[in-house]
Amino acid sequence: MQPSHFPTFFCIQVTHNMEKELVRGMFDFAIDIYKQVRRDDGNVFFSPFSISAALSMTLVGTRGNTAKQITSALHVKTEDIHEAFSNLHKRLHSRVNEMAVANRIYSDETMVPLLPTFRASLEKYYSVTVEPVDFCKAAEVVRQQINSWVQQVTKDKIKDLLAPGAVDSSTALVLVNAVYFKSTWKDEFEKEATRPMDFHETSKSKKEVDMMFHRGDYRMGHSAQLKATALQLPYKLDEVSMIVLLPDDIEGLKFIEENLTLQNLSSVLHEMRYEGNMELYLPKFKIEETMQLKKVLMNLGMEDLFSCSADLSGITEKKEVKFSEAVHKAFVDVNEEGTEAAAATAVINVGCCAGVVEHKVFKADHPFMFFIMAGEVVLFVGSLRHP
Repeated sequence: MQPSHFPTFFCIQVTHNMEKELVRGMFDFAIDIYKQVRRDDGNVFFSPFSISAALSMTLVGTRGNTAKQITSALHVKTEDIHEAFSNLHKRLHSRVNEMAVANRIYSDETMVPLLPTFRASLEKYYSVTVEPVDFCKAAEVVRQQINSWVQQVTKDKIKDLLAPGAVDSSTALVLVNAVYFKSTWKDEFEKEATRPMDFHETSKSKKEVDMMFHRGDYRMGHSAQLKATALQLPYKLDEVSMIVLLPDDIEGLKFIEENLTLQNLSSVLHEMRYEGNMELYLPKFKIEETMQLKKVLMNLGMEDLFSCSADLSGITEKKEVKFSEAVHKAFVDVNEEGTEAAAATAVINVGCCAGVVEHKVFKADHPFMFFIMAGEVVLFVGSLRHP
C-alpha cells in the first residue's frame, strides 16, 4: 500500500473560508473544553460538535457582548456562522449516513414569546422544530418529553438527559441538540482474537481487560512535542475514523493533556504514514459521561449568557432573560465490530435575571486519548484511563 498524506484521506473537504474557520474553531474549542473537564482519576467523553451546534443556535438570538463572548469561545471571528454550520451539517448528513443530528426547542411562549425572526433563522439554518410546552403547569411532564425525544434520536443510548429538577415552573425555553453515530470498522477485529490482558492504569496499578487484536495496515505517526504515537482506525465509511493518541509512557497522558494544541496535533496527523502488517491491540470499552457545562463555558469566557447581563434581544423582546444551565451527556461503545456513540446538549433558559514510526506493534495498554473524526470535523473527543 502506497504512503498517503493526511489531507487525501479526508473526503469531506471544507472549501469555503467561513466553513474552514468554523471547523478549525471547533477543534480549538474541543481542546479548550477537554482541558476544562479532564481529571486524573476518570474517563472523559463528549461531542464538541453537539456543544458547538447548541451554542451556534443560541448565537442566532444573542446580541452585543453576549454574542462576542460566544464567538470568541468558538474561535470564530464573526457571528455570521449559521450558513457555514448549515452547509457543514448537510455535507456530513449526505456523506455519513450512519450519523443523525437533530435539533429542537421546547418553548413556553406564555413566559418568553419568541421573535418570528429567531424561529425563521433556526428553521432555515438548523432545521429546528419548536415544540410549544407549558413549563409553568407541567414542568415534569415536559422534562420527560424532552428526555424521550433525545432517547429516540440517540437509539436509546442517551437516557435522562435532564435530571429531575433540571427544569421547573420558572423555565421558559430549552434548546436541545442530539447526535448519534454508529459504524463498523473498515477492518473488524475478530472476536476470537480478543483475550484478557493487563491495562496499566498507572505505573503501579493495573487491571485485566478484554483486549482486541488485529493485524493489518494502519496509518501512524509520532509526535515528539506530545511524546505520543497517533494511529488511525478507519471505519467502513472512508470519511470517518478514530484517531488514538497513545503516550510513550504509561503515565504520559497528563503530559499530552497539558501540552495539546491544535497545531501539534495537526502536525502529527499530517505526518502519518502507512505501516504494513501492524499488530494492533485495543481494549474494548464503554464510557458514559454527563457534564454540567455552565461553569465550563463561563471559564471559557461566556459569562454574560448565564447572567442578568445576557443580551437575548434576538430571541425575545422580554427583558432580563438569561440561560440558567447547559447540560451535555455522551456515550461511546467500542468493540470488535465498531463504534457506537451518541451525545446530547441542552441549554436551559429561564425568565429572570513527527516522523514515521519504526515499530510494528501498537498496544493501547495504558491511558490514551481518542478522537472520532468525520473528515476534518471532530465529532467526539475522549480519554480512557479506566476501561
